[in-house]
Amino acid sequence: MAAPWEQSSPRQERGPTVVFVRFNSSHGFPVELRSDASILQLKEVVAQRLAVPADQLRVIFAGKELSNDLTLQNCDLTQQSIVHIVQSPQKSSQKNDDAENKHAGGILKTLERESESLTRIDLSSSILPSLSAGLAVILDTTKPSISLPSEKSGAASYNSFYVFCKNFCQAVKPGKLRVRCSVCKQGTLTLARGPSCWDDVLIPNRITGVCQSQTCNGTIAEFYFKCGAHPTTDSETSVALNLVTTNSRSITCITCTDIRSPVLVFQCMHRHVICLDCFHLYCVTMLNDRQFIHDLELGYSLPCVAGCPDSLIKELHHFRILGEEQYNRYQRYGAEECVLQMGGVLCPTPGCGAGLLPEPGVRKIVCETGNGLGCGFVFCRECKEEYHEGECSSLLSTQGAVAQKGYVVDEHAAMRARWEEASRETIKKTTKPCPNCHIPVEKNGGCMHMKCPRPQCKFEWCWNCGLEWNRTCMGDHWFD
Repeated sequence: MAAPWEQSSPRQERGPTVVFVRFNSSHGFPVELRSDASILQLKEVVAQRLAVPADQLRVIFAGKELSNDLTLQNCDLTQQSIVHIVQSPQKSSQKNDDAENKHAGGILKTLERESESLTRIDLSSSILPSLSAGLAVILDTTKPSISLPSEKSGAASYNSFYVFCKNFCQAVKPGKLRVRCSVCKQGTLTLARGPSCWDDVLIPNRITGVCQSQTCNGTIAEFYFKCGAHPTTDSETSVALNLVTTNSRSITCITCTDIRSPVLVFQCMHRHVICLDCFHLYCVTMLNDRQFIHDLELGYSLPCVAGCPDSLIKELHHFRILGEEQYNRYQRYGAEECVLQMGGVLCPTPGCGAGLLPEPGVRKIVCETGNGLGCGFVFCRECKEEYHEGECSSLLSTQGAVAQKGYVVDEHAAMRARWEEASRETIKKTTKPCPNCHIPVEKNGGCMHMKCPRPQCKFEWCWNCGLEWNRTCMGDHWFD
């Protein structure tokens, strides 16, 4: 049986697609259409039901206004998605877009506009910097290079985000990014620009837009995440796990050396990769040994498995992968560690463990019962035994009883599990530098005649001999 975070192949949707329409931010109603139905057809159905002109309707989903020529599939409007429709008496600027789409370049414009959808954005580059960022790929420039989801799949076959769904799934699941107006909390806001990094999404007030609701003048975008594994209501939000990503480079896990997906990539210098099963085991092991690290700013966290410096996990919701029982234990241990860091003590009575903050130098500690948490036990601050006069017979302390075992990682496994190292090796094997500007260029099939894709260069050269393209190359090894 697959783990709850294992990816499953996209399933083909059967029958009609039901979307919930919210008209002018009122209560929603379901609309049933084929998955290949256009946005114009959606408008016509809504217009007939509400007795309003279809050309005055504007469809807004995931931070953008949808043009008439797009289909439900193209927009990732899957079963029970919530779409907002507003009525605007003015002529929509979208009509101009539809007219432009009839020109020769209209198809490409539609594809470019579609790529800006929140459902297609990948923010991993801001968390997982890649050495292949400057990689130039030779493409057939006569064809659009932006791919849309297959008509058969019914949805995108990739996952840009992962979340922990604590309401229904209680597991790591593919997520979906959504946006709403920060004032009226409705999804009627259209973005001035799409987010380009995780900070744009996680830090408030970074991106503006225009709320299309007639009763709201909001201009600030508020992003949130939902579980993509099941239909959700507006109130069902999930926490984004920005370190969990699809294993697009097929990197081996630092612990078990298997190639799994998705994976967690630590924020250390080498970007070590660990599969979620091993990350769960790592967390449980370190929790049992009380080896979590208490950071004044981050809280109770863990570093990279390999012990890399400056690699503490900043988003503590990643530890929800422990499961409900172990996560509650993690929170309790974190609170206890906070008390100890503040110079306090923990009641040694089994089942109590109340945190106490006595005055410095006070040896006789009373676990007060007045706050409803204490047990009344009176103990010695030094040995944690029942209070006594004179020297302690035992010097064992609960703070010193924890063995520093650590988590052993094989050196060779750690080398193979480097996200950045794998990227570097991939570039070496699959690319050659342009002889003129030295940018890495990947040969994507075809002949040996290469043209540097960099606009400032466009140098034509031979992949085989590395010289400027000439008649000799054309005759000797054009298709070698």
